[in-house]
Amino acid sequence: MGDTTDARPLQPLLMAAWGMGLVAIDLNINGLDLVPDPIGWALALMAALRLTSRHAGFRWAAGAAALALLVSLPSWMGASGALLSVAGYVASTGFVFAVCTALIALVPDRAAGAQTIRWADVALTVLVPLIAWTAGPGSTLAVVLLVLAGLTVFVCFIVLMVRSSGDPVVPVG
Repeated sequence: MGDTTDARPLQPLLMAAWGMGLVAIDLNINGLDLVPDPIGWALALMAALRLTSRHAGFRWAAGAAALALLVSLPSWMGASGALLSVAGYVASTGFVFAVCTALIALVPDRAAGAQTIRWADVALTVLVPLIAWTAGPGSTLAVVLLVLAGLTVFVCFIVLMVRSSGDPVVPVG
């Protein structure tokens, strides 16, 4: 599925970055999300599938994007619940972790940033719900700061994908 001879072998990451941008944007009018998350996850899934021949991490990313796509459909239609939220967080974190893992192996110049992003995302995925569910009325600021940190990591992930999309890759055995 992936082209192994082109000058920009990771170019599909641009599509994934656009997809993640769509996932990050919530434009709701009368309860209807005008920028549906399923479209963003479909773009991320297509990008990961195009890269599966490059590294196993992209196969895992495709699986995570497929799960996120499935979870985002009922959410987009208005369904809610703890199970959907947890599945969405796990899928999103799985996608970030898998893409970063592949980039660490394929693009050594981006390895440090990818390493930081993947572990920061895992930590925030655990901390935000934990603090939100156990927090008392006085810990609103802590939750807000963690959510802002999560958004920052997500934006850094999008930037990492955009920048990596033009990088050459090292051969992986």
